[in-house]
Amino acid sequence: MKWSEYTAMEQEKIRELLDKYFGGETSEDEERILREYLGSASAPDSMTREFGYLAMKPEQVPEPSEGFETRLRDITRPGITMHHPDRRRILITIITTAAAVAAGAWLLMSSLSLHGERDTYSDPVIALAEVRSILLDVSERMNTGTAQLEQVSTITAKPEELKVLSTINDLVGKNLSRLRYLDDLQNQGNKTETK
Repeated sequence: MKWSEYTAMEQEKIRELLDKYFGGETSEDEERILREYLGSASAPDSMTREFGYLAMKPEQVPEPSEGFETRLRDITRPGITMHHPDRRRILITIITTAAAVAAGAWLLMSSLSLHGERDTYSDPVIALAEVRSILLDVSERMNTGTAQLEQVSTITAKPEELKVLSTINDLVGKNLSRLRYLDDLQNQGNKTETK
């Protein structure tokens, strides 16, 4: 098609072709149509000013001369040679990393053993009897206090009624103090035995 045949073409269609061109979706024929239209006298001045450069034929890029790639490589990478890391450095890095991991593990284990758990009673029968006694006492007190807890769950309990909970708290504290007392007695007995 000649440019004279495109004089009737609407600007919208040319705009659509331009959008398609800039999206990289045009065929060679569509690009030729755009070049002919934009190079013609029937194209509006606004389009010619904005897209007139598309009417110019693209320049042919010349083939590189012989030896171009070698000269380019010499300029961009002068004297660069790839060398592999020294085996001795790799070995030293591995050994120091292993030593650091071993030292960290030793420090962690030694700190855990210093602060580790220990038995408070040497006789397990006494310890079991004391635990049963405390749990039984707490269980009895909790069973008597559950009626008050039902009112708390409906959020209708008055602050006076919540005093039962402080009584339970006092009972638990008293029982824990008994355990601490027995623990202190046990520690004093251990100290006198070791002397």
